[in-house]
Amino acid sequence: MSNLPDEKTFALFDTPPNQKLISVLFERGSKTILFPPIETEKVDLSPESNAILENLTNYDWIIFPDVYTVEFFLQNLEECEIDLFGLDAVNVCVFGEAIADKLRFVQLHADIISDANECKEAFQALSNYLNGELQNLKFILVKEISLEYEIKNYLTNGGGAVEELSLYAAKISNKSEIVKAKTLLKGGAIDEFVFSSDEDLIALRHYFANESIASVLSEIRISAVSQNVFQTLKENKLRPLYFHAGKE
Repeated sequence: MSNLPDEKTFALFDTPPNQKLISVLFERGSKTILFPPIETEKVDLSPESNAILENLTNYDWIIFPDVYTVEFFLQNLEECEIDLFGLDAVNVCVFGEAIADKLRFVQLHADIISDANECKEAFQALSNYLNGELQNLKFILVKEISLEYEIKNYLTNGGGAVEELSLYAAKISNKSEIVKAKTLLKGGAIDEFVFSSDEDLIALRHYFANESIASVLSEIRISAVSQNVFQTLKENKLRPLYFHAGKE
């Protein structure tokens, strides 16, 4: 478990759930680098996106890469007055257990829960489930507007048809602070990164959009404040420890 020797440098996101922990670290004189969180906002639906939502049962699969895609998908269904339970006829693939939990909350079932939160592993899970028979299957990839997902190429190369459904945008309000924090992270100035929510990892994925998070954090101690976050970190090929706020 983690302890708090003053000579260590910690990193965590400057979010409301972390304020108590941030206060503890500062009070003990621990060096602490705060990462600004991302802000998310719903994007206006294009005519093509509206058509996808209104004809969900014309597709074979819906793919959710992160928890925000589920949240904004459900929000759009409600606003468009689309029956949630009409999705029973459509298969669902999610990138990890945390996303499946979001669906369970509204009584939706994920047919495939990828053990690793990576496009390659999610595609492999899909391919195995379908015995490699992707020809003529129609997929909806729910996504953030600016991110590209390799799973689209994997599916189309296998003969599937993929429609992208961009439902939210991630915004960074303090870009100069992010540049500074990223430089410190990659420069070896951080000893331990503390994660308190699944959203923390999503934010890092946006900050290092073209890089492997496992590689970026390979030389840094990773810790989680809860069992759910611990599981999410493992799904992302990280080796977390449980964070303990007291000194050993």
